[in-house]
Amino acid sequence: MLSALPLTFVAIVERGSITQAATNLNLAKSAVSQNLKRLEAQLGVKLATRTTRKFNLTPAGERYYARCKEILILSQMASTEMEDFGATPSGPIIITAPHAMIAPVIAPAMKKVMSKFSLLRPTVIADDKRLDLVAGGIDLSITVGPLPDSSLKAQKVGTLRDVLCVCPKLLNSLQGAADTHILEAIQSLPYIAHAREDHVVEHTLLQEHTEKTLRVRFRPTFFSNAIDAMVSFAREGLGVALLPDLAVIDELEKGTLVKVFPDYAVDKEPIYAVHAYDTLPPRSVREIIDAVKAGLKGSPFS
Repeated sequence: MLSALPLTFVAIVERGSITQAATNLNLAKSAVSQNLKRLEAQLGVKLATRTTRKFNLTPAGERYYARCKEILILSQMASTEMEDFGATPSGPIIITAPHAMIAPVIAPAMKKVMSKFSLLRPTVIADDKRLDLVAGGIDLSITVGPLPDSSLKAQKVGTLRDVLCVCPKLLNSLQGAADTHILEAIQSLPYIAHAREDHVVEHTLLQEHTEKTLRVRFRPTFFSNAIDAMVSFAREGLGVALLPDLAVIDELEKGTLVKVFPDYAVDKEPIYAVHAYDTLPPRSVREIIDAVKAGLKGSPFS
């Protein structure tokens, strides 16, 4: 496996800039830039020319990048082949998934896999962003929503649906509103938005058995970058929030949160298991994918 400096270089090349590589590696931009300088100093060659707008590989950089990719692929193939020869999965494995999926899906899946392969040493990265698997040395990503075109291998493992939720007390404050004005009244409530949402948020909700649609529009009064935090804020009555069904199972069962429009929902989104193995992934990765898929199949929202 490549060391940190070559992996940083691969990330810069594949993301197209130091800034994007820093975002995907969860490092400061200055740290990524310094790593590139250290690598060039170690190798004694210029790998890239960079300006404020462009990052271009030199001929030496192109050759070095190609060799780094070969090493990564060979390393992955070696791990897979040893497991296929009967070796028990062991050692480090890195998985990434959105925050909302850790408790209800990833944790039970890892418990199931670890009971079979106790010598595995997992690292689970909870991140709502899609991280660079190759540059980060990540074995498996569980991700939600349509996938961009790439050379990565993807397998659909389930679906997720966002639910418009609110605490009962806040919803009950609208009891005086006339039925004809209930939509306007709900849209006037405070709204908790994810940091990636805009300052005006629109959602189209679908009533599945009639295919009727309902459009709702909110102006966020509260932003957060973490789903679990949004659940807590909604539970405290700070506003309406659009939350993944997997993240609010307990709250809906307990009644600490309720659906704003029980007969309507946002369209389902696919959940994928994504990896960078060119051929068959290692047995450990396959086992985790199967465990995640089984857990999602057993979800009351599936």
